[in-house]
Amino acid sequence: MKPTFAVLLSLVLMVTLASPALAANPGAMASQLSSPLPGVKSIPPSEFSPLNSPPAIVIPTFTITTVVTNTSVSVLTANFPASDTFNVTMGTFGTKGVGGILVGAVNSGAGGSFATAFSIPAALAGSYRIAIRLQSPTSGYYSYNWFYNNTSGAPIPPIPVPVPVGTIPTFSITAVVTNTSVTILTANFPVSDTFNVTMGAYGTKGVGGLSAGTVSSGAGGSFAATFSIPAALAGSYRIAIRLQSPTSGYYSYNWFYNSNAP
Repeated sequence: MKPTFAVLLSLVLMVTLASPALAANPGAMASQLSSPLPGVKSIPPSEFSPLNSPPAIVIPTFTITTVVTNTSVSVLTANFPASDTFNVTMGTFGTKGVGGILVGAVNSGAGGSFATAFSIPAALAGSYRIAIRLQSPTSGYYSYNWFYNNTSGAPIPPIPVPVPVGTIPTFSITAVVTNTSVTILTANFPVSDTFNVTMGAYGTKGVGGLSAGTVSSGAGGSFAATFSIPAALAGSYRIAIRLQSPTSGYYSYNWFYNSNAP
């Protein structure tokens, strides 16, 4: 028997009425996704409707516009997130600025494209080439480039952040001891990376939270780890937890009920 117009209309109405309920159920997620790429933030599944496509990936970059030998370097950004603060480091060529000398910080303001300049540290004076890195300690976004340490008006184009395929570090909560500890199990973590662990109030995603230690990813992939719950969070109903690498930019976050489980 062929469906009647009334039946088809009823089905359309049922789907239309059900969609908001589906979109408003973030608690159904066992865990939330973190940055799928270093320096690139994705939006967790709970933050967009399952009937819509996720937003496009945004990769912040910057171009070297001018250099004054041993004195300063000017940059022009592109695709930077809004209202984020970036630490600026410089180091030897080839380091991508990781573990370099802190030369200042810059706020992205309205985001997108903006120009700014930084002083070259005395320790790098005389260097032939210098690496420079902008990295946010909170959001995980970062970008890097390098420049010849000589006065020139020739711009150096941005270096695109490498895009490894299929690496989305996540972790699930496997056990909780009230006011004492939480145990997690990771998945898809990068190899030989060290992650800072922070905890905070529910809803913060662990950003700016209390330090709960560090953990090395070792061989990467899946591993279990247990962290102590900070005393300041004792008595909290729900707690956010975050693992973030200060070097690679990878991060992941989740939350748990502060009650004995399983």
